[in-house]
Amino acid sequence: MAKEDKNDNKNTEESAEQARALNVKKTLESKFIQNVAGSNLVKSNPYLYSGELGFRSAESLYDGTMSSEDAKKIKDQIFKQESDEGKKLGVAGEPTYPTGYDVSVQIMRQLEEILSISKLSELEKAVQEIGAKLDFKVPDELKNYIPTELIHKAAGEDGKVDVKSLSQEEQHALGLYQTLSEFYKRACALKAVQANYFADLNAQGTKIADLYKKEDKKEQEKKE
Repeated sequence: MAKEDKNDNKNTEESAEQARALNVKKTLESKFIQNVAGSNLVKSNPYLYSGELGFRSAESLYDGTMSSEDAKKIKDQIFKQESDEGKKLGVAGEPTYPTGYDVSVQIMRQLEEILSISKLSELEKAVQEIGAKLDFKVPDELKNYIPTELIHKAAGEDGKVDVKSLSQEEQHALGLYQTLSEFYKRACALKAVQANYFADLNAQGTKIADLYKKEDKKEQEKKE
């Protein structure tokens, strides 16, 4: 019986780890989440990430992302949750339909949670895949550390986190987590800056080019 319990616990732990790893992978590789994070970071601090053209690019990406089907699903989900909660509480009427701000809050919260449960090796891979150039490698000794586990370990009975209570290696792991998390966010912001950098010029050129497409169509109709 004891052996069966051990096997069940092992299977449960393996399943939980597989679910965690898959959740991390899907979230950090999601173009939608990268677009939401990047465009918000640029829009909230344009002087840090870009100039006027970069800001316009991020703004255009933000508008397009918030008009997407993925964003609509989240808005509908938020609306339903708030509506259901209101009905349970006996509140009359309906909540206001969610905006891009509501979507952004949910996505940014989700991203922070996923970053905190990522192994440093997973963060390193995600940062590289999004296009950031790392001049260093995560040491093998630190690859499997997960930030939330370290923070939980450093938390006292009063809930306050004392990083100094951790070993030097664990402190280094937390420091590297902060660096890699910022790398990921900054890479998202850079993609947002570059996403529609030539949008205004393309719009101008397309407007003129389309005039000739109309002329060509008229000529074709005449021949027919």
